[in-house]
Amino acid sequence: MKKKLFGHLGVVALALTLISMTLMGGTLARYVTEVTGNAKAEVAAWSFKANASDTKFTDIDLGSTTNRTKYDAKDIKDGVIAPGTKGTFDIVLDGSTSEVGVDYTVKIAAKSGTTLPTDLTFKVVNGTGDATAYTLNSDITGTIDYDATAANMKKTIAVSWEWAFDENDTISSNDNTYADKTWTLDITALGKQTIPNVSSQPAA
Repeated sequence: MKKKLFGHLGVVALALTLISMTLMGGTLARYVTEVTGNAKAEVAAWSFKANASDTKFTDIDLGSTTNRTKYDAKDIKDGVIAPGTKGTFDIVLDGSTSEVGVDYTVKIAAKSGTTLPTDLTFKVVNGTGDATAYTLNSDITGTIDYDATAANMKKTIAVSWEWAFDENDTISSNDNTYADKTWTLDITALGKQTIPNVSSQPAA
């Protein structure tokens, strides 16, 4: 009788163990999913050139036929300047391969040790508009807005110069001290990325 009782108790214990394991297994089971990915960003391209160079452009010769008005060969030799001459030259700023806007600063200054006559004057056209008087060593500033069209990311600063001719000059008041000299003008063009501003337009 005791053996049968112990046998029944053993069966019951085994059954309870199986039930308990089943219940525990059910409470611990769950769906698990891990999702991975990457955050990436394409960095905007940057390029700024002046007269097709991003380091040093070819020297601009004021006396060349490109930059000096043509005069009668009987009055003045080609390739030089003198009182009564004038001309123009361009500084072409190019941000066409950039993917950001460009703030620029251009400066023209007499090289250290170079003395220019006071009646040598300059004017500039900064992109568009009328020519305005320019004082050497002052900043010419502006912005080239980003545009997907390359041509729209170029801006030309047209510089005109004129050495006035004074018929009243005398032996004591003249430009003789500048004769047979070589003048050097330093031109610097600095481009900086435009600070991104938050757009008032809704996101696409």
